[in-house]
Amino acid sequence: MWLRDLGLRLSFFQLMVCLPTIYTSVPNYSEQYNRRPASQHPGAGNYVRDYPENRQLSYNRPGGPAKFEDPRNAERQPKRREYMIRAHETLSVGGQNKCRIWVPPDTVDKYSHHSVIQKDQANHLFMIEVCCTGYSPSRLMGVTVCRAQCGCQNGSCRRPGECECYDGFVQNDNGDCVFACPLGCQNGQCFLDGSCQCDPGYKLDETRRYCRPICSSGCGSSTRHNCTEPEVCGCSKGYQLTDVGCQPVCEPDCGIGGLCKDNNVCDCGPGYNPKDGVCQADCYQKCDNGVCVSRNRCICDPGFTYHEQSTMCVPV
Repeated sequence: MWLRDLGLRLSFFQLMVCLPTIYTSVPNYSEQYNRRPASQHPGAGNYVRDYPENRQLSYNRPGGPAKFEDPRNAERQPKRREYMIRAHETLSVGGQNKCRIWVPPDTVDKYSHHSVIQKDQANHLFMIEVCCTGYSPSRLMGVTVCRAQCGCQNGSCRRPGECECYDGFVQNDNGDCVFACPLGCQNGQCFLDGSCQCDPGYKLDETRRYCRPICSSGCGSSTRHNCTEPEVCGCSKGYQLTDVGCQPVCEPDCGIGGLCKDNNVCDCGPGYNPKDGVCQADCYQKCDNGVCVSRNRCICDPGFTYHEQSTMCVPV
């Protein structure tokens, strides 16, 4: 019995000796977080933490801030003028295929899904944000979304004037999206294993997904000529047959000051400069959304009309 009492006393004595050490090893949270009375922080609880003032409030992406590329500086630009971003359009800081333009105040409502950014009362102009040329606006969950235009079938518009075929389709020599096996095979038939057998007068292309016509004698070395039907040579897409062979097509025409040098490539003469895909003169009008054909003549693009006060072309 006395041994058990001695053991209990020793345990109690060890506990009393160790308590100061245990207590002093507990961190002083009051000093660490510098708690202050609630009276110094109106609206807070009993105590609040005094966090550092230089805490990071925003997240920086790896590699620095995001950069938005101006489509006019891209390697592959659309050649057709209807898809080109115009000289008077300024790409918005946030990107999203939106541009900012100056327009007369009385024409603002003619631009669909616009946002007024700035008002210049002195010059009677408003800066608005709209979809860039080559993009069409649509509303998605209350937000304006600018989608690329390309006019392709069986595919989606990857960028203005550029079509990306859906699964099950392939792009042929004309740039059209046509059926591929097992859905179908242009100028041929599909087998159960997914292969394509071409009709007489046709052969498989390099991808072996569609059939192209055969011209046994060839159509020359020029890229302007193409075998359009079995044993029939015609012009490649972007060229038209004339008395002097296949000549390039420019849409729209280069104007009176230029010649169509290649497919949608204009060669401007003296006194004319390339602007928005065509050769234009240095006229006194602003002629936005139009073409300056001479010093004092501006022809508006289809769907636009001339605005006398601003000398611009505005939507009809």
